[in-house]
Amino acid sequence: MHRFIRQVLPNFKQVNFLAFSNPIINKVKLHQQPLVKNKSIKLFLTLSVLQWLGFEKDDEEKESELIMTLKRAVLCTQREQYDKAEQMLHIALRLAQQQQNKQGILYCFDLMGNLAFDTFQLEKAQKIFVIVMQMLLESGVKEDDNKMVHVSLKVARINHLLAREDVAETGFKWCLEKITPNKNQDYDTKLLYGVVQDWYAQFLLDRGEVNASLEHLKEAYDVCCEVEGKNTEQTMLLLNDLGITSWKAGDIQKAEAFLNDALILGKKLEDQRHLGVVQSNLGLIYLQNGFVEKAHEFCKMGWKLGKHYDDNESIGQSTYCLDQIREVLGEKQQNKQK
Repeated sequence: MHRFIRQVLPNFKQVNFLAFSNPIINKVKLHQQPLVKNKSIKLFLTLSVLQWLGFEKDDEEKESELIMTLKRAVLCTQREQYDKAEQMLHIALRLAQQQQNKQGILYCFDLMGNLAFDTFQLEKAQKIFVIVMQMLLESGVKEDDNKMVHVSLKVARINHLLAREDVAETGFKWCLEKITPNKNQDYDTKLLYGVVQDWYAQFLLDRGEVNASLEHLKEAYDVCCEVEGKNTEQTMLLLNDLGITSWKAGDIQKAEAFLNDALILGKKLEDQRHLGVVQSNLGLIYLQNGFVEKAHEFCKMGWKLGKHYDDNESIGQSTYCLDQIREVLGEKQQNKQK
């Protein structure tokens, strides 16, 4: 993983609808920042292609065509060139089969599952990941191995998105059970442990178990800070989610504090394309607290950032925030006229 991952499918936008006691605002929504495009596979690229395949340095030249094809497929996926990525993966699979390279075949299937996952073909992705798990077990991989946990985690996430709650919960708990005893084993295990905590927190939040969600989300944040540092985009996104979840738990002060921390951090980042969502969420909190002008300031900044980076999530959330402000101002004007 190039950085700690918010593993949510890129276009499955998770928006939390929150009701407040404020008579002016009947319902507003905060945006739980979803995964930045294609991060859903990058967690599992923490290990290099060669390391995953189990190649030694002496094998690199021998397997160079397969390796380069796999790398091209990954690059195409990161660039959202999904059709080309699929073509590259089929070529890689044929190469691996010709070489009778079982690890190569396994990796091709795993990337095919990721590709289906990222393009919302959830049933297809699940079937592929089940095949991957079967291949792992047949190759002698133990249940608590990171490879088995990471594939099982993706299956649990798919069941979550498909609203198969009982199956999803069983999957998440299984992943936690297997990885927790080994969580401090090495860098990759710590990262994977953090993502399990994060995904399970999202599942619990969707189920309305807000306090439990906060507990797991805080653990994910702590892991992120430990292994990736506090000044990363991922830390900002987790702070954003902590703010939203705290808001849903009814703790407005903590929500504001988390979002302010996310905003301060986000301004230090070179890439600020996702900062607009944080600004808009903070604007909605100020609106909730009656600070309309301050809310407008933050939501307007969020809109400008969204436009600058052509980020639909920031544009959408800031537009919603500005609409809420207009609604509040309209109701205030009506009350004055009465």
